[in-house]
Amino acid sequence: MSIQIGGLATGLDTNALINQLLKVERKPIERLEREQNYLKSRLNAFTEFDKKLKGFLSKAEGLASADKIVTNKAVAASEEFFSVTASSTAEQGDYNINVVSLARREKEASQGYADTGAKEFGTGTLSLNVGGTAVDVTIDDTNNSLGGIRDAINAAGAGVSASIINDGDPDNPYRLVLTADEAGTAVDVGTSLAGGTYAAPLFTQTQEGTKAHIQVDGIDIYRTSNTITEAIPGVTIDLLKEHGDPAASTGVQVNLDVEAVDKKVRDFVTSYNEIVSFVSAQKDSSWGRDSGLQMPMRRLQGVVSSAIGGDNSLQALSQLGMETQKDGTLKIDGAKLTDAISNDLEGVIGLFAGSDGVEGLSGQFVDYLKAATNGSDGILASRKDATDSSLRRIDTQIERQEARLEQREETMRAKFTAMEQMVSAMNAQSSFLSQQLANISLMGNQS
Repeated sequence: MSIQIGGLATGLDTNALINQLLKVERKPIERLEREQNYLKSRLNAFTEFDKKLKGFLSKAEGLASADKIVTNKAVAASEEFFSVTASSTAEQGDYNINVVSLARREKEASQGYADTGAKEFGTGTLSLNVGGTAVDVTIDDTNNSLGGIRDAINAAGAGVSASIINDGDPDNPYRLVLTADEAGTAVDVGTSLAGGTYAAPLFTQTQEGTKAHIQVDGIDIYRTSNTITEAIPGVTIDLLKEHGDPAASTGVQVNLDVEAVDKKVRDFVTSYNEIVSFVSAQKDSSWGRDSGLQMPMRRLQGVVSSAIGGDNSLQALSQLGMETQKDGTLKIDGAKLTDAISNDLEGVIGLFAGSDGVEGLSGQFVDYLKAATNGSDGILASRKDATDSSLRRIDTQIERQEARLEQREETMRAKFTAMEQMVSAMNAQSSFLSQQLANISLMGNQS
């Protein structure tokens, strides 16, 4: 690399001169960088727009069918004995429930033993009868320990599981416990083990197996689980405690959850308004009039203001108390919306979900929004493909320009350095000549 004198000979600030010249020559790069930032900002805007369209799509899908719109609630007069939840298909009405018994799995426990790994049991057969199904478990010299018997029972698939507990007895703390897989299933155990120093297991029932038993409006219902479904259509009952009194019961009301339906509609409107506000906020940007923003907005506004047709009692959102404001957003008349949900739920369902072959508003929104947000050819996808291509082109141009400037800087520094070296040499030569002339003049005076 050549030595950079930096104006020592000429007195010029060559570094400053070079930087100024390079600054002028960087103008094309700066234009490319501005274009690059514009493209990135526009893509960010379309990315945010895509998120809002997808958010609105989710809300529209939540109103696209009756089972998604309708929300029921089940309320028990007391949560001491059971809890209840209702699905959209729940049978609305009043019910009385008495919890007669909870579901319990039968448990059988053996006497205690001193060691779980000692092979001190005799060999032979352990006979299990679970719910009337008999299974024989072979005990031989490979598994005649307490742990081995446990593992053999668990591997037999007899409808019962075995475990070992430690009851704290100082001499024989380990007991084998059998638990039925299903509530209300009887377990019987017989043994025919010969030999060994440990006595064959003798099992005692520690918990009786019972099915869950409830009475709904006096009708007996049995299950093998404490979570009971379809005793009341569409209602799940989780049993907690027995009433203990055949004459006692707890009332349950299953009704339409007006507030939940109201919230779904309000969330739908809020998501729509976010799109309108976002598009409006882009008006001062250079992409504010882009068709990728304006066309979807016009399409959504058209659906919002349209009637669905057919003979549904509600034809347009305005009948739910929705009014378009000057800025394009929707304002809700809460009282009118609540009244429609409470007194004309079928009309609300028909308006959003459609009926009798007529497509509802939600279906219209969903069809369009799925296409608009498609990851392959949706609005963002098309803009992103074009933008990425342009950004790659600009990156290549900037790299080339930067390489050219780097070479240009080296050339200029080399030229300035050569000039400094030449001036320095000329200055040295001038100084030498001046000195020689002075010497000649001195010699003439002396003669």
